[in-house]
Amino acid sequence: MRNTIRIEKAFAKINLGLNIIGKRSDGYHEICSLVQTVNLSDRLSFRPANSTFVSCSDPLVPSDEQNLIDKSLDLFYRNVDLPRKHFCVNLEKAIPIGAGLGGGSTDAAATLRYLNDLHGQPFDVKGLQTLAAELGSDIPFLVEGGTAILRGRGEKIDTIMWPHKVYYTLVYPDVAVSTSWAYGQIGSDLTENRPYINILSSLSGGYFDLWELLNVLENDFLPIVENAYPIVATIRSRLESAGALMASLSGSGSTIYGLFDDRNAALKACDELRDRGYRSFFCQPVSHSNNNLADT
Repeated sequence: MRNTIRIEKAFAKINLGLNIIGKRSDGYHEICSLVQTVNLSDRLSFRPANSTFVSCSDPLVPSDEQNLIDKSLDLFYRNVDLPRKHFCVNLEKAIPIGAGLGGGSTDAAATLRYLNDLHGQPFDVKGLQTLAAELGSDIPFLVEGGTAILRGRGEKIDTIMWPHKVYYTLVYPDVAVSTSWAYGQIGSDLTENRPYINILSSLSGGYFDLWELLNVLENDFLPIVENAYPIVATIRSRLESAGALMASLSGSGSTIYGLFDDRNAALKACDELRDRGYRSFFCQPVSHSNNNLADT
């Protein structure tokens, strides 16, 4: 039907640790990171139209061809033998920009998922992830989401089970960190022989010890971002004082998350930080298979 509107959720991701292994010949960096989708999400609505137009609730998001939604539409139709369709796409933005939560990437992934479903799934999951890799490093993972170990520049995905009931308080300190700037601060003393990488290498699809992971969890961007933006360190300290089992940076920042095993403690921390004027979110992991909460 011409006026049918389809809604697609685009879930945020957090990095449960991130190590930079080395610099690649293509200019990207080799990474190793445990990544998980959470139920903070943008909302995309697609309505058939005579030409493509993207609008967004956040004026900072570009609505021209620089938008990843527009790029995803172009990429999909360049790679299928199908007539080009056009849409009015409205993006209701909940994921902060420049926050290390994959906001733009997950919007692109949601667009590719929608188009693939609309046309009877001409791509399987791996095919869609391969296509997504042409747009950005986080997008292949976000096509399906869940919990996975990412390697390479993010395109090598090893999905794992997440058997743990945890809760997150995410805090955005109202500063946007440029990914290119953050990677530009990484030094040359890089190695794969690190406790965090060794733990991830031992994980399989079954149970793993969350405490063992938390004891070695580290993000190479954390000292860089905290040095440039001291507010990040302040928020991390407040999350730890509120009872978080650990608190760290997601991606290259600037969002800090606290991981809790107590729902009420996470909710209280979220409310307290919100009362202090910080943009804060209470979240839970999202399953990759059906986008349900992972612990329900």
